[in-house]
Amino acid sequence: MDETAAWIRSYLDEYPKAADTAVGIQRWWLAPRQGEVALLTVELALAKLESEGVVKNSDSMATNPTYGRRG
Repeated sequence: MDETAAWIRSYLDEYPKAADTAVGIQRWWLAPRQGEVALLTVELALAKLESEGVVKNSDSMATNPTYGRRG
């Protein structure tokens, strides 16, 4: 999970305005560069990054919230 969090952080460093759902991050951000990553791993990495203040969840009550770099 820490490696996945690092990949997401790296992607956001390269594309600071990027935002997507956990599934979109899994499919479009990580798969082309890192191969297939389990959705649960992506979700746990996003939760870690959110707790560290790196990403923000656009709507924690939504079925498919969008994540992006915290402001």
